[in-house]
Amino acid sequence: MKLEDLRKDNIGQIYAWFPKKGKDESSMLLITYPYYSIKAFYFSCQNLEQLEQSKDIINQGNVSISAVGFWFLAIEAFINTLLKIACFLKDKDFNEFRGKQINGRLTAVFKLLKMDNKDFYNSAIFPKFQEFQNYRNEVFHDRFFNSEIKFHKTSFSSIPYLANQVDVVQASIIALEIFQAFRFIYPALDLMPDIFIEKNSSYGFIKYDVLYNQIILPLFSEALRKHTLNTDLITEPIDIRLPESSILRKGDVQIIMPAFQKENIVHSPNSTETNIAANLFNKVHDLIPINEQEYFQIPRYYRVE
Repeated sequence: MKLEDLRKDNIGQIYAWFPKKGKDESSMLLITYPYYSIKAFYFSCQNLEQLEQSKDIINQGNVSISAVGFWFLAIEAFINTLLKIACFLKDKDFNEFRGKQINGRLTAVFKLLKMDNKDFYNSAIFPKFQEFQNYRNEVFHDRFFNSEIKFHKTSFSSIPYLANQVDVVQASIIALEIFQAFRFIYPALDLMPDIFIEKNSSYGFIKYDVLYNQIILPLFSEALRKHTLNTDLITEPIDIRLPESSILRKGDVQIIMPAFQKENIVHSPNSTETNIAANLFNKVHDLIPINEQEYFQIPRYYRVE
């Protein structure tokens, strides 16, 4: 079997299902923001744990940008999910909105669902998200050029690619605020991301807002306290919860997860224990000269004649 074929396995993926439109795949909508949220959460925890376990120097984390990036992906996918569901329910073509800026897509959600947007836009959530968007663009498009970036509503790094745990937690807070604001707008649904948590030989799911309060925030706070550090970051999220749309009814949309693999893409791995990666890394270690003077080796960005 080709490894490429396994990408079509949808077991464990989350879908929005519209019962009135049938029972086949045309009545289902793939939802990706839970996947990005899970990645973002675990990258964030890894980064915070690296701070906690700092020894000789403060470890500012080696997955900061990855964590921040996945939080932004989670937010944008969440907003798109809100809009895609609204389009399904109102028989609108999502392609009419996909090219709009994020604010335009949010506006479309409010209009299609006939919801009042005052509470959301009167809060400080959207200005924070706009700064998050600017920060993300600076990093993802490599736009930094000598002068530092000024952020007024958030605590993102003024030199964006030099991110650390402050940027990670700031991103996680903005994500939480947006998830919280829109989590109940569809009747009978709670769209707050469920995070995959292992327990013994099994697993379960816990809502992200619970994990922020019980893991991310205390881990960040205790790690700072351990190393006698502090921060200006405001760690209390803005709590705005928009009411459900009045034009929809319970059952118009449901969330489902396929429980069975497609037979034609089932493939069992070889369970033999191997050390291919470790052996290959051990071999390349020999390419690094021993530095008897114990100076840092620097990268060589020049030609060897």
